[in-house]
Amino acid sequence: MLIWQKNSFKLKDEITNVGFALSLTLIMIVFFIVPVIIAVLGFKEIHPLIMVLMPSAIIIPGLCMIMYFVGRPGRLLRKFKMIDLHRNHISFGFIGAIVALIGIANIMYIYLGILKKIGVKLEKPVVEEILKNSEPNSLWIIIFAVIVLAPISEEIIFRRFIFGFLAPRCGLIIAMVITAALFAAIHMSLYSLPALFLLGIAFQLIYLKFGSIYPAIIMHAFNNAIAVTLILLLPQQA
Repeated sequence: MLIWQKNSFKLKDEITNVGFALSLTLIMIVFFIVPVIIAVLGFKEIHPLIMVLMPSAIIIPGLCMIMYFVGRPGRLLRKFKMIDLHRNHISFGFIGAIVALIGIANIMYIYLGILKKIGVKLEKPVVEEILKNSEPNSLWIIIFAVIVLAPISEEIIFRRFIFGFLAPRCGLIIAMVITAALFAAIHMSLYSLPALFLLGIAFQLIYLKFGSIYPAIIMHAFNNAIAVTLILLLPQQA
């Protein structure tokens, strides 16, 4: 039962409020300001390693440096709701990732089938092309960024701070929908839009169940690990 959330989201929570503002600022920097700067400076080709590492390389240090001084100095793990890690977090995260992927695979099959029938052809996510075309030396770093760094940075931003800020203001359901929609939107992939939205909902539910960000990070990491494995092992379709 999702009992934890009833007494956990407050309007006047300095850590959550500052974290929300900081999260939106970092999203703007990573996904809007930096790409504009790159375009203006005329950088036509950027190494795939930089493209994958850049979001986490900006978001994680930015969150840690600012949030360290918010409220009582230090205690970053508690501020991020990275508390009370248990073995069942791992098992729930793994099972949740499997169940979510099975359900989402069926929805994506229907979604892509409809698009095909109406003549809409979408490009596959950029990260899929990066993984398939990366050199061996950089591939492992990219995999580490996708499986470890991305889940940590994204879950702290979306589940901990954005949802945590919205929940007491517009209710759990609306906050969940807005957060999941924003989570899907920043990946900038119409191809994966339904999957990303539903995954955002799933990550939110497991966060609510445990009151800790660890299960959401673990579920996110397992999901990405399975997706990366499938991308690398399955033959590329035309």
